[in-house]
Amino acid sequence: MKIKYIIPVMAAAAMMTACDENDQFKGELYEKVIYVLSDNDHIFSSVHQLGETSDGYLTIYCGGTEHITQDVKVEVEPYRQALDDYNYINFDLDESRYARLLDPAHYTIESYSTVLSANSPDYYSLIPIKVNPDGLSPDSTYIIPMRIKSVSDHRVNPDKDKVLYRVVLANKFATMEHTTYYQMTGVETLGLAAGDNASGISVTRVVAPLSKNQVRMFAGTHSYVPNNVTLEEIDTYAMTVTLNDDHTVSIEPYGSIEVEQLDNPESNCWEYNEKGWLMLYMNYRYKDTVTYNGTTETCWVTMEETNTLKPEQLEK
Repeated sequence: MKIKYIIPVMAAAAMMTACDENDQFKGELYEKVIYVLSDNDHIFSSVHQLGETSDGYLTIYCGGTEHITQDVKVEVEPYRQALDDYNYINFDLDESRYARLLDPAHYTIESYSTVLSANSPDYYSLIPIKVNPDGLSPDSTYIIPMRIKSVSDHRVNPDKDKVLYRVVLANKFATMEHTTYYQMTGVETLGLAAGDNASGISVTRVVAPLSKNQVRMFAGTHSYVPNNVTLEEIDTYAMTVTLNDDHTVSIEPYGSIEVEQLDNPESNCWEYNEKGWLMLYMNYRYKDTVTYNGTTETCWVTMEETNTLKPEQLEK
């Protein structure tokens, strides 16, 4: 006769367990947790235009479904260990690929603290970083490593308490946020010992920003795969192209390449066409070792080029 009481007792126990789990879930749901915005590798990338000092931000969030009821002060601090850990995890002992600590001469953080305001509708607050990217190399990754040092209330998410603020170089002709490609067409003339040999060419060219109005590209038909190019290749083939305010163009060696700009009044200039595309016209020659009809020799290679950049290449 006692059996008939087992089901009600079990049901009551199950209800109590469900209530406890529900209360625990609500506690986790409504718990306020402080963290700093980043991706899964703790990277937060921010584009900074060359030729100017611009603002970027560390974003401090308070998670939870309900808004805070009182102000929360959050303080951050530099944290080099986060950068060291990132480099080791991603590149092991290959130090040539390591991200670099940004020299403090290139940035200013006026205040290392911020306040999550109870009176604000936002769930976040910002810590400004002023960055001057001039002089930085497109071949390096520059990082400002930071972490949350303290909070006046609530707890910090231990998995999201640090950020690697990455400074991304850009100008109006190229960006390092992604690979910038110019479409190049033109005529290549090999100054061979047996006589000149001209041919039509078409190349997709990788372009990197150097300063406010300077970009780097490889000469002629030479190209490379981003993140898989050596410093020796850059030194051998890269040239610096300056797009001057008067719409003329200056071409100079970036490294050891022997390159000469030619005096062609119809080239070595730039403009935007009616579609808003950048049109870059260049005429130059450079020394290269070429193989033609089974014969290898070093000669001048003369280039007459039209390079095209569509706006969407910078907006991807």
